[in-house]
Amino acid sequence: MPVPAAAPPVPVAGTPAPAELPLVLHLGCGRQKPAGHYGVDCNPRSLADARFDLDVVPWPLPSDHFQTVICPAIIEHLRNFYGVFEEIWRVSRPGARVTIDVPHYSDLAAFTDPTHVHFFTTRSFDVLAGGDKWAYYTAARFRPVRLHVTFLSLWRVLGWQWLVNLAIRRRPLRFIRNFWEQYLCFVVRAKSMTIELEVVKDGPPAPG
Repeated sequence: MPVPAAAPPVPVAGTPAPAELPLVLHLGCGRQKPAGHYGVDCNPRSLADARFDLDVVPWPLPSDHFQTVICPAIIEHLRNFYGVFEEIWRVSRPGARVTIDVPHYSDLAAFTDPTHVHFFTTRSFDVLAGGDKWAYYTAARFRPVRLHVTFLSLWRVLGWQWLVNLAIRRRPLRFIRNFWEQYLCFVVRAKSMTIELEVVKDGPPAPG
């Protein structure tokens, strides 16, 4: 589905020149942008350093610059999944770390918010590592570093969070994760996932 056209990017007054940009890119920062982060958001009431629609690519940001990209509760709101991750890949240095927080698809909140357009399982980001049959959709590549599933409080107390995350970390136990997500997850409900990826590019990482 084509992404609708949007207004051109609007830098906020005082946006630094590319050479002076912070090294941490904060996508969908809203009003919670820590010092030292370069925030991007489309909401004019946000504290963003630049305002533009992340679904519209390319972004007005330099290539190979950022060493950290954080995406807190934003990816589920964006339609252009591959375009967004190709831009994250482009603007990041080799070896940069990307941290993503999204709802798990079994959480009620994933479907309650009408602005959510994507729903994610523990395997939704495998395509970015090239280990999926749909990997040819994008040339951007990332190495999986960490995946953590947070469960609703009842299931945390009963040990499901510990068990599923153990199964994610240890390959011989992956069948437990698969069985839970395929057959049980709408009873034993998760809440959210944190995914950490490393940007993979040819050549050595850029100096810090």
